[in-house]
Amino acid sequence: MRNESRSLKNVIEKLWNETREDGVAYILPTECPGGEMRVLNRIVTGAVVVATLLIPAEGVAGKSVEIQATQRAFADSYRQGDWTRAIDLGLELVQLMPDHPIVQYNLACIYALNGDRHEALHWLGRAAASGFLQLAHLDADSDLDSVRDLPGYDSVRRAIVENHLRKRNQILEAAKLSPPLIVAPKGHDPKSPAPLVIALHGYGDYGEHYPDLWGPAAGKLGAILAVPFGARVVGEGRAWGDLDETETIVMLTLDQVKEKYEIDRDRIVLTGFSQGGFMAMALGTRHPDVFSGVIPMAGGYIPDIDQPPTADGDEPAFYFMVGARDNAISQVRRAAADYDDAGYEVKLRVVQGTGHNFPRDTERELGKALRFVLEN
Repeated sequence: MRNESRSLKNVIEKLWNETREDGVAYILPTECPGGEMRVLNRIVTGAVVVATLLIPAEGVAGKSVEIQATQRAFADSYRQGDWTRAIDLGLELVQLMPDHPIVQYNLACIYALNGDRHEALHWLGRAAASGFLQLAHLDADSDLDSVRDLPGYDSVRRAIVENHLRKRNQILEAAKLSPPLIVAPKGHDPKSPAPLVIALHGYGDYGEHYPDLWGPAAGKLGAILAVPFGARVVGEGRAWGDLDETETIVMLTLDQVKEKYEIDRDRIVLTGFSQGGFMAMALGTRHPDVFSGVIPMAGGYIPDIDQPPTADGDEPAFYFMVGARDNAISQVRRAAADYDDAGYEVKLRVVQGTGHNFPRDTERELGKALRFVLEN
């Protein structure tokens, strides 16, 4: 499996490099647990937070410090509602990164908030032409409500839809080249409905060892295990892109498992470690109709961005797990508290003597987590 998958590395890397300007914002590794990149869908999110871009080296060599300083100043102006200064800083960022769709999109938001609807639509069009593809965020973004009735908005949105679909098809093509690992309990009848555990690896990992980590606990509970791979190549491992990309791969994985096995649709669990833990938390929240349980392990959490909606009774149970020595512990504790306050069924497990890794007594700890989410 290792050699076969690695032989596809160049093909998959090429697919991603063809659309590198993908409208994804990154927080620098120094700001993330375990030194990983945390991927956000856009810089300005819901009029609250501005993330720091991880700027590609090409075209901005020597400018990264200036870019980051300007972005932070832009963030401060946004939070303070100083639209005039935010516009000036946004235009500076455009000069520093002329073709970056996130920068152009955020400038459109600022112009809209400042009451200049036509200039906002102009920059939104620029963002679409540069490859902006975050359709779900466009449709939900209240910053742009004032421009939606302008002539020309629908055509700009159609361009973003095309960008979104093009990238989604590339994700699917890349994911199909590297199918998930699927492990069923010994002697399992494929026609007998079984629980399903989908496990997402961390940033730079590959997930090939996840059957050894998750297999025993899942097998004892009669659950099928599926381990998909992030489509972005990072060294000898993989990474997840933004949430929409990860969603596409996870839903494809679900379909691929259903082609081989009958699944108990009321007992589908999503879990992940580190970057995969954040993705599991976010996707479990986004799809309460699909997942009955979520086990985020050592995943990052930013309250202003990741705050869960209020539960209405049909949400999955959440079992948060983190090592007592993990730098992510404060984020995980806050996530568990916020989900509990929002009305979710929540348990927090802090594993003593553990850093940013799986617990030593893996089978017992993962088994406890699975039993909690499958029984609640």
